[in-house]
Amino acid sequence: MKTTKCFVILTVWALAPCTLLAQDYDHRNRRVDSLEQVLATHPPEGVKLASIYNNLMMGYLEIDIEKSMLYARKCVAASIPINEWEHMGNGYYVLGMNHERISQFDSAMVYYHKTLETTEQMKNFPRKYGEVDIDLKYSIVYGAMGNVYNTQGKYYEAIEYYNRALKIFEKYNGKVNQCIAYNNIGYMYLSMENWHQAAINFSKSDSLALVLGDSLYIVGTKIHWSRLSLHSKEYAKALQNAEIAYDYYLLHSDEEGVRIVEALNLLSEIYLEGYGDVTRAEEYLRKTLEMLDILDIPREKAISLRLLSTIYLKRGQWRQAEQTALQALVTDESEPANTLVLYEILAKAYAKLGDSNKLWAYIDKHNALQSSWATKHYQSSIREMEVKYETEKKNVEIERQQNVIVRQNTSRLMMVGGIALCGVILILLWVLLRLRIRRNHALAQMNATKDKFFSIISHDLKNPAIAQRDSLRLLAQNGSRWDVDKLAAYYYQLLQSAEEQVELLYNLLGWAQVQTGHMTFTPETFILADLLTDIGLICRIAQNKGVAFETQIPPHTLVTGDPNMLAIVVRNLLTNAVKFTPTGGMVTFSASSHNTNKGVTTTIAISDTGVGMSSQQLQNLFRIDLHPSSRGTAGEQGSGLGLIVCKELVEKHGSTLHAESEEGKGSRFWFEVKGGEKK
Repeated sequence: MKTTKCFVILTVWALAPCTLLAQDYDHRNRRVDSLEQVLATHPPEGVKLASIYNNLMMGYLEIDIEKSMLYARKCVAASIPINEWEHMGNGYYVLGMNHERISQFDSAMVYYHKTLETTEQMKNFPRKYGEVDIDLKYSIVYGAMGNVYNTQGKYYEAIEYYNRALKIFEKYNGKVNQCIAYNNIGYMYLSMENWHQAAINFSKSDSLALVLGDSLYIVGTKIHWSRLSLHSKEYAKALQNAEIAYDYYLLHSDEEGVRIVEALNLLSEIYLEGYGDVTRAEEYLRKTLEMLDILDIPREKAISLRLLSTIYLKRGQWRQAEQTALQALVTDESEPANTLVLYEILAKAYAKLGDSNKLWAYIDKHNALQSSWATKHYQSSIREMEVKYETEKKNVEIERQQNVIVRQNTSRLMMVGGIALCGVILILLWVLLRLRIRRNHALAQMNATKDKFFSIISHDLKNPAIAQRDSLRLLAQNGSRWDVDKLAAYYYQLLQSAEEQVELLYNLLGWAQVQTGHMTFTPETFILADLLTDIGLICRIAQNKGVAFETQIPPHTLVTGDPNMLAIVVRNLLTNAVKFTPTGGMVTFSASSHNTNKGVTTTIAISDTGVGMSSQQLQNLFRIDLHPSSRGTAGEQGSGLGLIVCKELVEKHGSTLHAESEEGKGSRFWFEVKGGEKK
């Protein structure tokens, strides 16, 4: 049986009232034998029969999956005729658990949804089922569904269900479960390389762990902080956190074997990537692989083998690199990021071994997986947009039918006649005209949204991917013959194409969240200069392009607003400024505070000395239906969504995004937010 590592929400609070998990596992073997004896000699009926099946399916849960599933089906079958919703839900849940354990995830989700349906039915019997029992069942199922989505790499869906469970934990102040839920959500964002959101959730998990005083939970996030530090190339900090976690888990090796393996893999990666210490990295990997001969953790074993194949590649041992990478793929392909690196290693190995057929096969696999992985990150948002589009279309149809009814009533009233009636008719006609105008306007907006959406999918997303594929093909064919300068030019083209694609994905996801109302406005008071930590990539892009980047922000300027939304706005505006500023130009990020009759107001501005805009371009700047995107001074491509997302996010702060520009003299974008006060 294949097992997959994932972070499981453990609902350790209020378990006693719930039959689902409150089983006496110490005596289950004797209980299983005695219950089966009862069925064989004097089988009961009704609720008692369902209860026996319920206890048997739980008794076999860790012993025999097939028997556990058999009794779970019998529990459901016995509960349906008598509307015994609790046992019925337990049976569906155990079926879901067992299908998840054998990697039949679609079937598992079907049974989890059935569990939710039965839990909903329990609400109709408040005297029989308490609110705490019902909420507990919801939290357990939400956590299980989040784990299934996590295992499948559907991180947005996993976050949604972890958040549903989190709300229940907050309702009952279950700090342990909140700590684990925040850790799970942070891990999802870490898997999606959304470092900012990952750090936010890990910080919340850390705070709760400190309140609980539980060293296991405190150390648990050290691994994740280490990964974040590794990403930001803070290798000393990454190594410190990884060593703390490793030392702790080593002292609790009987209980924490899985976590020891994870810490060892991370230490290997830090020494390999951060310090170039191949010998030290290999020492940790050998320890890891020795443990994995005993532990069944396919995901971590695949990571260990990937790191080992990287070492072989660095040493020029092409055949060993190939064999180890292939072994890693056979072991586990559930982690897209790990699989992508393995495809790269195999492509490099086959290039050195002179096997062009396998070289191109793994290049194609790499491109296909990269495209699929990127698609998963915004598929859920796209589905939400489709649902919104269909809902709006239905609303328009309802409005049209209402208009027909109004016209019919108007015809009847006209038969009555009279001067007074003529006045009423005129009013109704005016109302109809307004309704028609509103309907046409709504249809126009819907069509513009739909057209822009399909334009981005069919053109803007496709072109960078094709450009990357073609450049990689040229590099693979000619890389060994080209000089360093020519290779550098192609690497820069690939980097530029990838940066454009990432920018487009961020804007598309942001736009989708705004359109569907899933971007929650959560204002808080924070130091504006903290946003500078999110724009390091933009600074490097400006530096590579030869554009000067200047910040004029007082170090202790406080503002009140949603930091995530404002970070998106600033990042988009700075990206546009760099894009449309030629080499030798300057981009400035400034802020100034002033007192008004409503209190302190801070003006945030991004200005550049770039190509500027005409008055016609300014007039149509925020209209999605006119597709106002254009290429930057170095050929950078955009979708036109960035400014529209900025405008809507600024408006959520009760402000307005202003634009000033003149052709050949640059542009200035600015908006105002409420200033903050120290508490």
